[in-house]
Amino acid sequence: MLKTFQKITALSLVLLTAASLWATDPADIQPRQLLDEMQRAGTQLNYEMAFVQTTPNMASLRYSHIYQDGKTYAQLLTLDGMPLQIVQRDNVVSYFQPNYSPFSINATHIVDSLPAIMWSNLDVLSTHYDFTYIGRNRIANKVVQTIRILPKDDFRYQYVVFIDEQSHLLLRSDVLDRENNLLEQFRVVNLYQGEHIEDLLNAINHMGFPALINDKTTFQPTQEAFNWQPSWLPNGFKLINRSVETNDEQRIEALLYSDGLFSFTLYRSTAILPNDAQNGWWNGTKTFYSETFGENEFTFVGQLPISTAKRIVQDIKVK
Repeated sequence: MLKTFQKITALSLVLLTAASLWATDPADIQPRQLLDEMQRAGTQLNYEMAFVQTTPNMASLRYSHIYQDGKTYAQLLTLDGMPLQIVQRDNVVSYFQPNYSPFSINATHIVDSLPAIMWSNLDVLSTHYDFTYIGRNRIANKVVQTIRILPKDDFRYQYVVFIDEQSHLLLRSDVLDRENNLLEQFRVVNLYQGEHIEDLLNAINHMGFPALINDKTTFQPTQEAFNWQPSWLPNGFKLINRSVETNDEQRIEALLYSDGLFSFTLYRSTAILPNDAQNGWWNGTKTFYSETFGENEFTFVGQLPISTAKRIVQDIKVK
């Protein structure tokens, strides 16, 4: 009888502990504060995470991050298929991949395979997105706080982020459409914080880094004004860059736009398809849409629903 009572008492304590863990008053949670803490942790802590990414194909990667003396050092490695290594040393990011010449670019962080919400300007995002606390969950055996980032219009996707309660690091992010279908996911399966990560710092400082890329066959920034532009964009999307490429004597113009969370590029080239020809497809968050108007072919490549991409392309005006 005594043993039975002890088992019941122990089980009750476990259930009470679990209940207290999940019972958090949403009114006490400030989503914006959690997002601020997530961004600070991601840029200022030393950590290593193994994660999987679906886009919708699955890839396994490892990301290591060190912040020391006001400088960032990081490494991103693919764990499946063709090996790819991306290394950051302060404001220089270098790419190493078999069968390709290594190169470096100026950048403040590694953007490949990592969620944009880790570095987005939250003040800007709050103008066009609502931050809503959902509740607690568990990712990689850690308790997380969950926040939905919901657009204030129907022209873009939504984010759900899962933030570690203890370290405040991002452990998972889902990109969903308006019907809550999963389009893309970043999910940490193992997180480590420890001194051995600093061994990476010595390795990075002793690496030979390739020169900064300066290849005239790639798109180059230009201040030249184009004779075309979109007459409609979803609120919040700003022109980030314009560039020109000459390929086999064909001029290709490009305009890059972003709202801080999602981005897309518009291309103009000489038409090779019949007038009014349309072509479009999407895979996860990646959308391609193209239309021909007279001698011009306009193409959308980016992270918006195809209905939005179609409206943007069809509303392009040529002066």
